[in-house]
Amino acid sequence: MKSLPSRRFLKKSLQQQRGLTLISWVFVLIILAFCGMFGFAVVPMYAENMYVTDALKSLTKPGVNLADMSDAEINKKLQSFYMVNNVRSEGPQNIVIDRRSKALLITIDYEIRTNLFYNIDVATRFQNHLDADRPNLCCKPLATHSAPSKY
Repeated sequence: MKSLPSRRFLKKSLQQQRGLTLISWVFVLIILAFCGMFGFAVVPMYAENMYVTDALKSLTKPGVNLADMSDAEINKKLQSFYMVNNVRSEGPQNIVIDRRSKALLITIDYEIRTNLFYNIDVATRFQNHLDADRPNLCCKPLATHSAPSKY
């Protein structure tokens, strides 16, 4: 019959097993570096889109009748907001003003690509819509508001 290992041996064995090995630390650092690179690539894109949505929301301030503004006035107001808030990418410049529908619809849909490393890019697509009749639903695509919920 085999004898059970002594307590002293088990205690010494457990003391030797504390912490990570060098290879484990390298893997942890590689994962943290990748997450950091991804964050530094993606966070500025979302921050810029936040300024785009703020620009659209600024058009819905009380006392401003959006339907009475001309297309040039809307573009000028959005461009000045972009200039003040340092929005530099070309995507938010794609302003589409649709007056054919029942109300005024301003659409800013764009895609931003940035290089993550070597030949791997991160692409993000943003859809910002402002309907003059429903300014409280600002900055979300209208299809998501009119579609019935599955749940």
